[in-house]
Amino acid sequence: MAQSTRVDDAYRSLRRDILSGRHLPGAKLLSASLREEYDISSGVLREVLPRLAGEGLVVSEPQRGFRVIQVSVSDLRQLTEARVLVETAALRQAIERGDLQWETRVVAAHHTLAGSTPRDDAGNLSDEWLLAHSNFHEALLSGSPNQRLQRIASQLRDTTELYRCWSNRLGDEPDRDIEGEHRRIFEAAIAREADCAASLLTEHYEHTTQIMIRLSESLG
Repeated sequence: MAQSTRVDDAYRSLRRDILSGRHLPGAKLLSASLREEYDISSGVLREVLPRLAGEGLVVSEPQRGFRVIQVSVSDLRQLTEARVLVETAALRQAIERGDLQWETRVVAAHHTLAGSTPRDDAGNLSDEWLLAHSNFHEALLSGSPNQRLQRIASQLRDTTELYRCWSNRLGDEPDRDIEGEHRRIFEAAIAREADCAASLLTEHYEHTTQIMIRLSESLG
């Protein structure tokens, strides 16, 4: 197997395990353990970890190696602010310039999300729902012609998945109508109501953030 293929495979596997919460926020990524777990060489690992650091999923500590980023209320607030700024800008562009192909993608993504089962048998957020949720938010922005905005939004979305895993372990807000929130964002986007869609998206993210903060504070 070519070196580039081994690097890409290891990158995808480790990235998936970080986003799913298998490697917990703040956890140290020990080189020896990672080489054994993913059956990779030191050379492959040296290429994988900087890529993940570039995406903001891990951090490098001088003389100490890498660890998964730590979650905190302060960082969550900053992350939410950044997502709102970036994604509302991209969403406005998508609504203004998106073509029929964009509309079709958004409709399909929302249909898949609405039909997904949010929780698995253990009560955790299901892989099916998490993927559909990510694809829906990605589809909303896909009509924007600004590829840099879309890439930044994707990186911020990935970091948010760590917080989603974190909040899932803390608890949930059972009365929240998240399906309704997604439906209203979808309807405003398809109706080309940019101001309304941007406002609903902002409320959606800020609501999620406040839930995470309350859950964290309630547990000390």
